[in-house]
Amino acid sequence: MARGKKKEELTLEEKLERALVPVEEQPYEVPGNWCWIYQNVVCQLGDGEKRNDEEHPYLEVKYLRGHKEADIKRTGKYIEEGTKIILVDGENSGEVFEVSEDGYMGSTFKVLNISCGIDEKYLLYFMDSKGDLLRNSKTGSAIPHLNKKLFFSLEFPLPPLAEQQRIVEKIESLFAKLDEAKEKLEDSLRICNERRNSILQKAYSGTLTEKWRRDHLNIKNCVIENIEKYSLNVSKKNKKFIEDGQNKLKEIMMSSNVCWYKGNVGAVSIVTNGSTPSRKCDDYWNGDIPWVSSGEVRNNIIEYTEERITQEGYDNSSVKLLPIGTVLIAMIGEGKTRGQSAILNIEATTNQNIAAIVVEHGQINSKFLWYWLQKQYKRNREKGAGSGPQALNCQRVRELDFIIPPLEEQNEIVKIIDNLMNKENSIIDSIETTLENIEGIRKSILANAFRGELGTNEPDEKSAIELLKTMLVET
Repeated sequence: MARGKKKEELTLEEKLERALVPVEEQPYEVPGNWCWIYQNVVCQLGDGEKRNDEEHPYLEVKYLRGHKEADIKRTGKYIEEGTKIILVDGENSGEVFEVSEDGYMGSTFKVLNISCGIDEKYLLYFMDSKGDLLRNSKTGSAIPHLNKKLFFSLEFPLPPLAEQQRIVEKIESLFAKLDEAKEKLEDSLRICNERRNSILQKAYSGTLTEKWRRDHLNIKNCVIENIEKYSLNVSKKNKKFIEDGQNKLKEIMMSSNVCWYKGNVGAVSIVTNGSTPSRKCDDYWNGDIPWVSSGEVRNNIIEYTEERITQEGYDNSSVKLLPIGTVLIAMIGEGKTRGQSAILNIEATTNQNIAAIVVEHGQINSKFLWYWLQKQYKRNREKGAGSGPQALNCQRVRELDFIIPPLEEQNEIVKIIDNLMNKENSIIDSIETTLENIEGIRKSILANAFRGELGTNEPDEKSAIELLKTMLVET
């Protein structure tokens, strides 16, 4: 029987030569008692112990992030509490978790085996600093994977072990202060959003315009009557949608005998969506026609778009040019995106994952509808359905609840909301900018840490080369 190839035996000097990053390839200068090595010396990826004898939680991504209960299994790759595991498949490949209990490792993970002589937290903070690089360098097409070649070839700044520990202590001290500041800012943001929600609640209950109604006793709500006339000139299909919506309207008598209607979005609008011209055809893109993607719909007023299509792209797809004042609502997304809305302040097209609510008849103030969708954001998100990612569609958007005061009162409500929201939005923008700055500071701290610029290094300490030799002897 043929024998396997004998493993190559290297001297310590040869191991050092392979481990050290050549001077000309070192990313930047580090303190003199540090050295640059490749990350394959620092850690390796491994599998858990194969077992099929005990019940343990199945440690998949959603469970580790606290979003679901763990399934219980009797077989799998067993890992112990405290084990560091790294996600190697999926959009967030490179993300590291420390497991809080014994369990079976999900198939998308590998165990992170950290070399002796490396402070675990020092390595994890270093990997955190490289998170964007790893996420943007994934391999694979259908399912993205961790780029292991890049991962193991990362240049790793190695300080003496005592310095690694001091750096970790300094990072955690600085991060604790940032976390405290972030917590206070998030509390302020929550209070601002509560005030904002209170304003919208009062606006759409009629409280903010109660005095206005007393001063305008002769106002008649002609919105539905005028939209009914408008519907005579639209397509048969859209006319049917509007009629169906108007058949479900209910009158609400407000103070001063002013009539509001309670119904749905479909009773007062045409709801449609767009499409995406083929990405394979360069002639369809970088033209003059604005094209809105779902990520650009974030409770905002759209005056420009990140991408534009050509007339040829327009002619060879089912996009529609939407008028100024169209209200958009994102239909898919598990994060914040689904249910967020926007107003077009330009003529534009959209992708297929955005519902466009067209109110060009002039009987619905676009901002009145837009503010309403913001008020209903959480409820509207719940309208999504499906076995896969939750999603809205055009019909579900038509069925979204809507309140319809007279046009004159809609305009007054928008005027009041605008005035009250300006201050709140200014504060919210300031808080969100500061929160973004905190994340920037966090990244800056990590960058300085791995340059030896946190003021913790002791130049007279034994060189990291000696630590490296010990590590290599043990491998």
